[in-house]
Amino acid sequence: MGPVSTVDYYQKIIAGFQRKMPHACPPIVIDSLDVFSLLNLEENGRKAELTAQLAASITNLKNAGADFAVLTANTPHLVFPELKKCASLPLLSILDPVQRAITSKRQHTVGLLGTKITMETDFYAQKMASADIRVITPNSEQIELIHKIITNELELGVVTPTSKQKVLTIINAMQNKYQLEGLILGCTELPLMLSQKDVSLTLYDTVELHVRAILETALNEQFPAFQ
Repeated sequence: MGPVSTVDYYQKIIAGFQRKMPHACPPIVIDSLDVFSLLNLEENGRKAELTAQLAASITNLKNAGADFAVLTANTPHLVFPELKKCASLPLLSILDPVQRAITSKRQHTVGLLGTKITMETDFYAQKMASADIRVITPNSEQIELIHKIITNELELGVVTPTSKQKVLTIINAMQNKYQLEGLILGCTELPLMLSQKDVSLTLYDTVELHVRAILETALNEQFPAFQ
């Protein structure tokens, strides 16, 4: 929902589609929302207003001819069950492909990084628990630091070596303390900063996993992993 990750989704969907059909482009409708306004609703517990805003956006997509819709952000998925009930289009959750990916690796203890709301609420933990996956989040001080980096830097497309090292230090501490097998990048801006080459545990890039699910739905066939 932030402009930076929206561009990332768009480019990855186009590139993935053209791996199957090199001389074609998928029709895509984007309703770009104010990520900072949404974060304010999320942080203040205004779930009804958040759901209403997202439902209105989905109606815009339907009116523009979309067949299904996705929330290209993790945090708004805290109202996904409520939104799914009132949405005017079928919705493709970001949580489902993440759960499938972790299950396919037969992992049961993973870390979660994201916005403060994503890390402090239990929508990820509840979803993963249904597949016997334990979700570990940073401590309160680390959560505040990661949230500031996301909102003050990554949402604006800014990536600094200093902030990256701070996040890697948090990851290493969590990995050592909890024997993590994997790590969920539960914010669609985090892949701007982190990739598999930066860590020794399995990295679950929610953008990549969601994009694969989008392509599989659009093309009605299994889609290979990104290289």
